[in-house]
Amino acid sequence: MRMIKRIFIVSFLILLLIYVTNITSIPSNIILFQGESLKVNTLLGINLESKDNENYEAIQASTDISSGIKTIGKKNYSLNLFGGIELKSITVNVIPKTSVIPLGNAVGLKLYTSGVLVVGMSEIEGIDNNKYRPYENSGIQEGDMIVEINEETVTCTADLLNTVNKSKGNNLSIKYLREGQTLETSITPVKVGNDNYKLGLWVRDAAAGVGTVSFYEPSTKTFAALGHGIQDVDTRKFIRYCKRRFCYN
Repeated sequence: MRMIKRIFIVSFLILLLIYVTNITSIPSNIILFQGESLKVNTLLGINLESKDNENYEAIQASTDISSGIKTIGKKNYSLNLFGGIELKSITVNVIPKTSVIPLGNAVGLKLYTSGVLVVGMSEIEGIDNNKYRPYENSGIQEGDMIVEINEETVTCTADLLNTVNKSKGNNLSIKYLREGQTLETSITPVKVGNDNYKLGLWVRDAAAGVGTVSFYEPSTKTFAALGHGIQDVDTRKFIRYCKRRFCYN
């Protein structure tokens, strides 16, 4: 009698383990392309039912919705035991069916910065023939990104030159970025000629690089390339680029 009891307990535990393993092996989140069938391998007594009041029949063991899911979006299902006990919720995300063209071609990229990148500093000669370093004690370093002068947005070197020349030598309030932080300082430009003023900073507003295009998607005309950043040749800093001015060759 004890032997029969032990065999029964062991058999029950093995059966319970099989059911638990089957339930845990079914993911809580599933991604399907539009029109694909939802296939879930379940054991006897376990079924999958729609929670969105859609006309899908309950999915029995090793069956699927053969017609495929045609509506894009999120679908919610419940995994039930004997049709009454909910074991877990399953979310199915249906995305548009997409075909891509694999490439592997080299591509030239040009990135425009979201400000102007400081790549160097130099002593300048003023109109009085004296040497000046306007940037000295300002705190600005190579690799900083100037984004605003006197509350005017700076997007390129032309913006910076125009703003500096308009200052007529008056002190400029400068906002710049360094490692994700926004900092502020001020610099007084030096006059170097008629209506020409300088800060003593070498700046750049673009950088170029070469990458590899992985694939091309014809319907949206989008592509994907290897996910590496582009470093500035002088500062060795990764370029923080402005998406609205992004272009490629």
